[in-house]
Amino acid sequence: MTTPPIVLIPGGPRSVLLIRMAYEEEGLPCPAIDERTAATRLLFPRSFVEAVNEMPNDKIHDYCFMGGLYRADTYDNRRWILDFARDHFTERSHLLISDGHEQHTPLGSFDHTGNTQSVFVPRDLSEDERGYFNPAYFETLRHSEFALCPAGDLPWSMRFFEAIMCRSIPIVADRQDTGRNSLERDIGYRVEFREHQHQHQYHEDIVEENYQLFLTYQTLISPSARR
Repeated sequence: MTTPPIVLIPGGPRSVLLIRMAYEEEGLPCPAIDERTAATRLLFPRSFVEAVNEMPNDKIHDYCFMGGLYRADTYDNRRWILDFARDHFTERSHLLISDGHEQHTPLGSFDHTGNTQSVFVPRDLSEDERGYFNPAYFETLRHSEFALCPAGDLPWSMRFFEAIMCRSIPIVADRQDTGRNSLERDIGYRVEFREHQHQHQYHEDIVEENYQLFLTYQTLISPSARR
């Protein structure tokens, strides 16, 4: 049986894999998707949602960022996290930059850059392995009140949606960073912006509202099966 094609604009192999997993885990046929003709929303599989919900939700971190920074195609969009971390990260924060170890200067006790055991870089794997669920990454998001979600090589990152799934409030530089297209940006997620750092306050009602929107628009889990 031929696998229906999925063409995402923008979107890479990991996004395609997660969409296919979302349909498969609900026992639904995956349709052909071609964003050259109509936009769609990214979907996350039930297994990711359930794995995250099994993790402790105690917020031991105020801020976190885990991911690449120093590659030429991402640095301009992400360099603001260095100043943000210097100014606002505390002993409760968690920073782990997954590239450029040789040029990175540690910023404090919260800086775990160089700990490659908990790093998962999808682009370093073959395309069929990029649907991996990295427990260490998601546990840190789950433990964090706020997650820095800078753009990547494009003005969005998967981290934004992963933070919401983990009940962490995303901090972004611009509203454009909240989705690949207008469908995703119009979901209505409540976020914080980097320039409002003196006003960041964690509210459980915000993360719960975001989480319910995520279940509705970015999973195929039926309302009767949600928690």
